[in-house]
Amino acid sequence: MKILKNGVEAIQIGLEDFKSEDPRRAQSAVRNIFAGMLLLFKEKLRRLSPEDSDEVLIKQRIEPFLDVNDELSFKGKGDKTVDVYQIRERFKGFGIAVDWKAVEDINKLRNAIEHYYTEMAPSVINEIVSKSFGIIRDFCVKYLNEEPVALFGQQAWDIFLETDEVYEKEKKESEESFAKVDWRYDILTEAVKNMRCPKCQSELIQVTDVNKYEPNEDLLLSCRKCNFEFDLADVIEECVADELAGESYLAVTDGGNDPYTECPDCGKDTFVFSEECCIVCGYEQESKTCAVCGTGLDVDEAYEGEICSYHRSLSDMD
Repeated sequence: MKILKNGVEAIQIGLEDFKSEDPRRAQSAVRNIFAGMLLLFKEKLRRLSPEDSDEVLIKQRIEPFLDVNDELSFKGKGDKTVDVYQIRERFKGFGIAVDWKAVEDINKLRNAIEHYYTEMAPSVINEIVSKSFGIIRDFCVKYLNEEPVALFGQQAWDIFLETDEVYEKEKKESEESFAKVDWRYDILTEAVKNMRCPKCQSELIQVTDVNKYEPNEDLLLSCRKCNFEFDLADVIEECVADELAGESYLAVTDGGNDPYTECPDCGKDTFVFSEECCIVCGYEQESKTCAVCGTGLDVDEAYEGEICSYHRSLSDMD
């Protein structure tokens, strides 16, 4: 029960830091809440570990051995415990479902606050607490068979409830402002959901007075947390990269084609093949096959003319 106790106390302390009026304690709040959540995950692995296995499932190193009956068994070795990736892999084997996208979001924000945005920590802390609330609530009930309010105490749980209610209201208003925009491209409709404020990393962004996206035209945005104003062009590459990260990974590992590339016209990494154009400047690939050999042209070749790079090099030699 030591892991569970440590996890509960870390989250309780994190919530106390969160309610503090001292902005310096925001980092501590994030650190403690995230650490406490991981300890809850480890508690589940501890409970699943066989007796006399040295809590094998929470250890990074697993060592096989023959027991007294000459049967193969496993035990944990060393003091290092599993990291986020290992927890995810072991949960998969047991059919334990966690919203890993939300966990990754929290971890990214935690890293941003630790390394880049320490002065803006209060602007994203509500998001971290709110997302942690959903994960912790569901995990405690479904996999630990614990009632959250009994586990953390009424005071701590009230902070979770209050923060989640406020954050979800603000999030809904942000989503409604995006829903009013005609984004023109299917990929952009999805990609903007990955948007974060370039100053404070909050996802609470609103569109200001624009109802249709047009390439090469400004689309102003504002952050509800820090009031920073910026243009879609400032963040669109990151949004596309996040949205197509899975397809890009498969392209590298399985040898497929990249879902997007650098636009030869504007230079941004926003030429999306499914849209057959650059979603920033609107450049479209006009010629798709070599006029000499009929080979399909890539984006750069089509931009430069109507022949492939091989026949272009032969032409340059003449």
